[in-house]
Amino acid sequence: MQAKGNIFICILLMLLIGIEQSAFAQFQQLPTPVHKKKGDIESNLHRQLEEKLSLPFWDDFSTRGIDSTKWINEGATQSFTVGNAAPTLGVLLLDGVDERGRPYSNVLVEQGLTDAINSRVIDLSGISEEESNTVFLSFFWQAGGKAEMPDFNDNITLFFRDTLDNWISVWEMAGDLPAEQFFFTQEMIQVGPDFQHENFQFRFQISGRASGPFDSWLIDYVYLNKNRSTNDIFYPDRALTQDNIRPTSKYSAIPLFEATNIEGSFWNRTGNEFKNLENRFRAMEYSIEVRDKNDNSLINRINNNTPFNPVPLGSERRIFESNEIENLSFPEVETDYEITTYISSGDLNLFQVVNGDSVFYDEINLRVNDTVRSVISFRDYFAYDDGKVDYSAGINQRSGSLVNRFESSGNVYIKGISINFTNQSQANQIIDLSIWQDLQADPVFVQEIFIPEKEDVEEFSYFELEENVLVSDFFFVGFTQFTNDFIHVGLDKTFDNGREIFFNVAGPWQQNELVEGSLMIRVHLSQTPIVEEESEDEESKLRIYPNPVTERLFIEGDTDAINIVDPYGRELNLPLESDSEVKIINFTGLQKGVYVLKLLQGEKSISKRILVR
Repeated sequence: MQAKGNIFICILLMLLIGIEQSAFAQFQQLPTPVHKKKGDIESNLHRQLEEKLSLPFWDDFSTRGIDSTKWINEGATQSFTVGNAAPTLGVLLLDGVDERGRPYSNVLVEQGLTDAINSRVIDLSGISEEESNTVFLSFFWQAGGKAEMPDFNDNITLFFRDTLDNWISVWEMAGDLPAEQFFFTQEMIQVGPDFQHENFQFRFQISGRASGPFDSWLIDYVYLNKNRSTNDIFYPDRALTQDNIRPTSKYSAIPLFEATNIEGSFWNRTGNEFKNLENRFRAMEYSIEVRDKNDNSLINRINNNTPFNPVPLGSERRIFESNEIENLSFPEVETDYEITTYISSGDLNLFQVVNGDSVFYDEINLRVNDTVRSVISFRDYFAYDDGKVDYSAGINQRSGSLVNRFESSGNVYIKGISINFTNQSQANQIIDLSIWQDLQADPVFVQEIFIPEKEDVEEFSYFELEENVLVSDFFFVGFTQFTNDFIHVGLDKTFDNGREIFFNVAGPWQQNELVEGSLMIRVHLSQTPIVEEESEDEESKLRIYPNPVTERLFIEGDTDAINIVDPYGRELNLPLESDSEVKIINFTGLQKGVYVLKLLQGEKSISKRILVR
């Protein structure tokens, strides 16, 4: 996968990688570490030991997060983007990274068992003799999808747990199936009397390359119940299958003042896609509305019970668009608009017809996949991403730079920069936060920072600027790194804004051409200067040194008050020492990072950034 010059651009989840990582620099899509909290693990173990499920078992992965009341997860993840023509919104993804998002092996070509997921214990001991041959497990599978295709020596296996606690293989599929990359195949597996006991479980296990997110398999719409047969392959369910079409082109968030300055029409049509999982036609309608997420007030009803025309046929899949978005005003204050698309299809709770009677299962609501919500933010920042971390991306070049490109309608000041760093093990590494007006020139702003620690993989780190940085038209925001290791930045695959990503690993800048998605770097803007400029006289009367500091910081000059704010925005109460006209602050033992020193001189407030090493 050689790109221009000597730079390799690798898409780990879309292209086969058959060579070892070399000394050449790369811009690369990366696995994203997933950090489990101790409480989650303890809760997981408790459920595994204490709780048992009963029939029916059903999951279509359309709600965010793998349901821990149904599954015991061993490395699988959920994705709303990687499936091709999925039955419903959301799929289960199994590949070569573990529950922390890290490869199972550091050896590139090593093969072995990787991701797996078990159902929780299901009590099948009450199955009658008449029903014993009617218990079936059905599911849809896809090889690769938008991720990497499994090879001929890779496989996915379904196991059932027998009465002796042995895992028995009941179905297996090998890789190298290029046609199966673009559609889902349904399987119907009988759960025979030998497995009908009080501690039954089923397990999906894959085997493949263990060194990264390779050899991927997708699972969707898992359903286990009695009173079924091999012909029970259709479901009284209509579902939306993807995120809403974005009506604001490339942006998920835009500064409110920028939205009002854009010439021409701001709004495009939105829409979605439905799939009829039943083998009979069904008259359906759809509605699309916009609400203020802050108070749920209705802003605009774009479509109201609009009939699908023609009437959807059995098993049909169809993309549909909204009406033209008209008379949709911008908010008067910063807020979020929520776009909700839902279909009225007559779906009910899951039911079966048994001996002529309808049996309903109140715990399984087939309407959960009928609604999709998306958010457009009118705040103080530009964002291409929806805040959903699907993967990561980064470069592996010391002194290399990675940026997002943005465009303003005129002169604006940058207030701050938000970046989602996804690899917790890289916390406290130093990078240069940087801003370019022109990539062919030097950056107009550079600030040394530490990558901060965080709790949630989808949490952004915000870096506030303490000086005025004026930009206009196209400008570029990102960082320069000081390591040959990849710095992991979140990559949202909901929409493809890959052309807004630029990187520099070997001298000239390059525009990304292969990695699809939105890099999770945001820029916060203001129409007015964010700090009042200090006069040269005030600067000359004040000396603060050394900076960076390792232990003691010296302040010379008149000050009425001194406040210290740590890298997390918390005000610290550090003791001040005095030596004649010099004030001393001792940073010994404090966490490394960028601190803000706020000095008060009369009514004048002065802020200084201090790097503690």
